[in-house]
This record gives sequence, structure tokens and C-alpha cells, in this order.
Amino acid sequence: MKENDKLPRRRMLQLSLGATAGLLTTGLGCNNNGKKTAETPENCPVTPEQDLGPFYPITQGEDEDVDLTLVKGRTERAAGQIILVRGRILDDRCLPVKNALVEIWSANTHGRYHHERDESPQPLDPNFQGWGEMTTNDAGEYGFKTIKPGAYAFGNPEDPTQWRTPHIHFKVSRRGYHEVITQMYFIGEKRNETDIVLAELPEGERAQFILTPAADTSGTPVFTFDITLKQVRTKEQRLEALAAFTGKYELPEEADWIKTMVIRQEGEQLYLDIPDYTAVELKPIGKDEYLAQPIYRRLAFYRNAEGKVEGLISHDTAKFEPKEPKTGKRVA
Repeated sequence: MKENDKLPRRRMLQLSLGATAGLLTTGLGCNNNGKKTAETPENCPVTPEQDLGPFYPITQGEDEDVDLTLVKGRTERAAGQIILVRGRILDDRCLPVKNALVEIWSANTHGRYHHERDESPQPLDPNFQGWGEMTTNDAGEYGFKTIKPGAYAFGNPEDPTQWRTPHIHFKVSRRGYHEVITQMYFIGEKRNETDIVLAELPEGERAQFILTPAADTSGTPVFTFDITLKQVRTKEQRLEALAAFTGKYELPEEADWIKTMVIRQEGEQLYLDIPDYTAVELKPIGKDEYLAQPIYRRLAFYRNAEGKVEGLISHDTAKFEPKEPKTGKRVA
């Protein structure tokens, strides 16, 4: 769907969210009503992105609401097993994201997309909407009624690795946050083991994408899929985040000349001061990790239960003389 064609409909969806409240409260509600609890961590891992695929909708559909099983103007429902898909959109502080645009699209029960580029020999289903969108409520909740999609071959059907396992595509966006494009999967599908897109996810993270259904009061399977967006930080937030690392660290097991490390901040940059020696720039390489390449050190900061940086682990990156990591405490 072209971006400029969708803007007016997005504003209308924000105004009509109340009409979807039934989906959110009857079988599509979310745990804790989108509120943080004592058990909720202060930092939520951002949902990994997956392949957009070739079948993102590019033309205006007949119907684009939250019920993909019934097309406007028709009385017959889509073929296949009806399911409910619900969840919350959170930010990386575990707070709900209001008015996030959630789009879903998938193949029909036969494994074919309602899309101009899909030339599959499988039948189209004129009663399947194929794509829908809505904006989240104040608690960050969304909900759709759809059908469980079929698997399909994208190459040689005799080759198990050239099949896509049943999946639903998601695209979630909101001003002030980084967009996430991802997919959800279904537990028990034999093609989960050979799906090349699913295999790209780190093995330890796949379970959160392969969903086990619950059931609503009518017995309809309910799949809950929460998605976390990374907030686009303001300059003030970036400066505050960097300031969390500044301080003096003592590493008693390190080499004598770097047993004491002082991290200081200049604008949006961190520097490592080595007393009585020199200073080097720290370059970010990951969450809470920085590289001090000129002295062959990777510094991984660790936090206490309240999220405050309380120490660091110094990893020697010199290949010619590998050494065990050294742990240091923040002392000032």
C-alpha cells in the first residue's frame, strides 16, 4: 500500500478504535492491561526483525478492518480455521505504545496471497481479506480475527527448504519509534524445522515467535504476540544514557597500567581516561558494550537490579595474546 494513500485511513482508524474494543476485551485482551508490574523488567528486548517478503499489499483492498474473515459486501466467510491474534505493542522500557499502527497480512488457507505478484497455482479465496490494520489503544493493545494461513512452496516443492511454514506478517510503526517488521508462527507445524526465514532467528529467541494457542469462550484459538519497539531517543535522552557509564572503575586483576579506568563524557561521546597515561575514545558496539581498540579492550558494563551501572568486564581483544576477562567495580 502506498504510504500517501494510507495516511487518511490511519487517521480514521485512530478515531474508530473504539469499534474494535470487543476484540480486545473478549478473547483479545492483554495481560496486566498494558501496565508494568513488579515482575516486569525495566528494559524490554526489542523484537528482532524478519523478512518483509514480496507480498506486502500495494493496492487498495475492498476491506481493511480487523476482521479478515469477512470481506465488506459479502456474506460468506473465508475458508479455513478461524483464529484470533492479539497482543500488546510495548517500548524498550516496557511501557505500552498508544496509537501504534499494526498491519498484518498472510496467505489464505490454501497458501496463496491475495497479491498481484503471487502466481501460485493454489486457489484464491475471494472471501479472505488478506490484510488488515488497526491502531493500538491506550494500553498498547491490538487484536485481529483471521484464518490460520497455509504453507506454500516458493521453489521446488520436493525440497523441504523451499517451503514456507504457516506464518503471519506484521509491520508495526509509530512516530518516535523504530519500525518493526516481523512474523509469527504456529506450534506443531512440521515445516517449522526447515523454514529458512524462521531459521535466521537466533535459536534462543525462536520460541517467542512460535505461538501456542489458548481458547476464548467460544473455543476459537487465541494467539498472543507481543511486539517491542525501540524508541527514537532525543538528544537529552542520549546524553542521559551516556552519563550512566561515567565514573571511576577499579580492576585489580588487570594489567598494572589500566587497573584504574575513568570513563568521562564529552557531548555525545565517551572517553576512557587512563590515569598517568592517556585517553582513548570508546566506540559503541552493542547494548552496554564499548570498544577501546587502541588498547585492545572491549568493555561490557553490567547493572544492578535497579538498572544502575555498577561495574564493567574488560575483555582483551588482542589475538596475539588472549587473556581471561577482568571484572571491575565502580568506585566513584
